[in-house]
Amino acid sequence: MTVQYDGTDYAGFQIQTGRRTIQEVLESALWQVTGDRTRVVGAGRTDSGVHATGQVISFVTRSSLGPFVLKRAMNAVLPDDVVIVDAADAPAGFHARFSAKSRAYRYTIWNGPQRTAIGRRYVYSWRAYLDAEAMNRAAAGLLGRHDFASFAGTTHSSERTSSTVRTLFRLHCWREDERVFV
Repeated sequence: MTVQYDGTDYAGFQIQTGRRTIQEVLESALWQVTGDRTRVVGAGRTDSGVHATGQVISFVTRSSLGPFVLKRAMNAVLPDDVVIVDAADAPAGFHARFSAKSRAYRYTIWNGPQRTAIGRRYVYSWRAYLDAEAMNRAAAGLLGRHDFASFAGTTHSSERTSSTVRTLFRLHCWREDERVFV
């Protein structure tokens, strides 16, 4: 399935004891619709307050409901800030996280003399002028295959459970009105 969500009121994707998460509401909806207690796997784990327009999830169910019916039924019980936008049968062995070939991220900065009220949950506000072309020149060195361990938030390599080496294929900054997209 492909999921879209407004993460404002969630503690991220992955289940956390005592905190509302996207994975929790998806698994609850699946249980309500199919009667199966099944684990949902996400292609990635978003942080608290992060939104997604195309997060891929996978799960196994014994339900006989087809993808179209399952999508409609889940959307009927999911909260308004989580929507299933697509559903399909996956090939045997498909795993949303490990079968992913790439991921895309988009960051929006409201770059104007004052903050914005409309869309404020989806943009970062920065008042000083941002030069998108200078940002592109500075970001050029990030393209290619690099170890991003310094961004991982851990201090010892033994604390990491997976490689921090990633390949960045594209990074482009541009302006539209008072918005800067990265």
